[in-house]
Amino acid sequence: MAMWKFCQFFLLCTSLFFLPIANAQDSLGQTIQVDTRFSAIVGKPTWTLIVREVETGKVLPYIFDIKKTDNFWIAFTAGRSYRITASYLKFGPYAQIKNFCHLENGIISGESIQVILRGALTPSPTDFSCHVSKYKDTPYQMEYP
Repeated sequence: MAMWKFCQFFLLCTSLFFLPIANAQDSLGQTIQVDTRFSAIVGKPTWTLIVREVETGKVLPYIFDIKKTDNFWIAFTAGRSYRITASYLKFGPYAQIKNFCHLENGIISGESIQVILRGALTPSPTDFSCHVSKYKDTPYQMEYP
């Protein structure tokens, strides 16, 4: 029994040691950066952002619970082309803003997105502003020591 536990421990340690080496050349694709500076928040809003990578078909769900007025989030993709399939803000079971910030607008290839949100976050879209900009960039390269 002691030998079996030693083998399990040895396998765990070696897999943790070699895991970064196996993924040393993995690169991240594009990013979606979100910066908020709200003056007020009504209720307990939750922003759901669902990204689908075009090359692999992988679906990446992101859920942001908005509890503070100032936030900075980054959503990563592994591919160069992606599509935002859902972007909705829920204030509870009844109040919802679909296609939040108008992000559901087709395939985005080779560009990252920066979203800047200002104003009072309420169920009324006229109380806040949403500025979306796209920019070309190179993918991040993950290097492990």
